[in-house]
Amino acid sequence: MPDTLYLIDGHALAYRTYFALTAAGSKTERWLTSKGEPTAGIFGFASVLLRILEQERPDYLAVAFDTGKTFRDDMYPEYKATREKMPDDLRAQLERMRELVDVFNIPRLEVEGYEADDVLGSVARAAAAQGLGVKIITGDRDLLQLVTERIIVSLSGRKLSESKDYTPDTVRESLGVRPDQVVDYKAMVGDKSDNIPGVVGIGPKNAQALLGKFDTLEEVYEHLDELKPGQQKKLQTDRDNAFLSQELSRIVTDLNIPLDLEKARVTSFEPESVRDLFRELEFRSLMSRLSNVMHILGMTETQQASEQLSMFDHKPSEGFVEASTDTKTIIVDTPEGLEKMVKALNTADVIAFDTETTSTDKMQADLVGISLAV
Repeated sequence: MPDTLYLIDGHALAYRTYFALTAAGSKTERWLTSKGEPTAGIFGFASVLLRILEQERPDYLAVAFDTGKTFRDDMYPEYKATREKMPDDLRAQLERMRELVDVFNIPRLEVEGYEADDVLGSVARAAAAQGLGVKIITGDRDLLQLVTERIIVSLSGRKLSESKDYTPDTVRESLGVRPDQVVDYKAMVGDKSDNIPGVVGIGPKNAQALLGKFDTLEEVYEHLDELKPGQQKKLQTDRDNAFLSQELSRIVTDLNIPLDLEKARVTSFEPESVRDLFRELEFRSLMSRLSNVMHILGMTETQQASEQLSMFDHKPSEGFVEASTDTKTIIVDTPEGLEKMVKALNTADVIAFDTETTSTDKMQADLVGISLAV
C-alpha cells in the first residue's frame, strides 16, 4: 500500500457538521460557549478531524477552503444563485475552523478565484501522479469525477459517523456512468444545488443511456441524427446550456499548488496549542480524544490529563497520566461491529463507560457518543 494523502473539503465539511448538529439550523442555542460564541460547526469539524486521525491514521493530511467569488461566477452569474445564504452563526465560525487547522499544523490550501474543489482536484491529481494514494473527505458529489484507482472520494452521510468511500466501481453503481463521464452526465442532467441548467428534459436515465452509447457529450452531439426526434430537439434547443454546464461542472486539476509533504505529516502539531483552543471553545469532551489520538499516532505526551468535566462539575488535576500500552481502540460503525461489542461486554468482568455530550449541563445536553472499555 502506498502512503496516503488525505484531503479535507473544509467548507463542505463545515456545512455538513453544522446542519447535522443543529437539526438543520433550528437548535443553535445549545451550541454557545459561556461567552456566547457559536460553536456547532467548529465542534463537528473538530470531531470529524479527530475521527479521521483515530480511525483512518493518514500518512499526510491537508485541508482546502473556498475563498469567495470564482471564475464560475464570472462565467455564469446565476451559478449557485438559488442556494440559501450561509447562516450568520456558521459564517462566524469559518475563521475558527481555519484556526483549528493551523494549530494542528495541517497545511491549509486556498487559491483566490477558485473553489476548494479545484484546489482538491489539482493537489489530488499531482499527488497521485507522484505515486501516492489519495482520499478526499467531502460532502460534495461533484468530486466523484476525480475518482481513479489511486483517488478515493469519501462522501459524508446525514450523520457525522456515516460516510461512504467511492471507487471507480461504486461511482458507476451509484450514477450509472464512469468517473470520467460525471462532468458530461451533469452537463445534460444539470444540478439544482449549484443552479447548473443542463438540458431540459434529459434526466439521469437518458444521460446514462447516451453516455453508454456515445461515451462523451461531444460524441452525443456528433451523432444527433441517430437519436429519436424528441431527444434531438431537446439537445439541439439546449446545446449552449449543455456545454456551459459542462464547463461549470468540470473541476480544475492543473493549478500549481505547492504541497510540502513533510509539513503535511499528522504528527507535527503541538498538543498544548490544540488544548488551548479547545479550552477557549469549551470543548472539554474532545480533550480525552486528543490524548487518544496522540497515543495512536505514537506522539510524546507532556500533559495528558483529561479535562472533561464529570456530572458533578469536578475538574481533574492537571497531572501526567501514563497511557496504557495495550489499548486497542475500535470504532463501532457497522452491525457486525455492534454484535462483536455486545459479545465482548457480555463476557467482561468490569466495564467502564463515558459519554460525549454537547454540554456539561445535564438538562441541556444532547448525546453525541458513548465510549466503553473492557
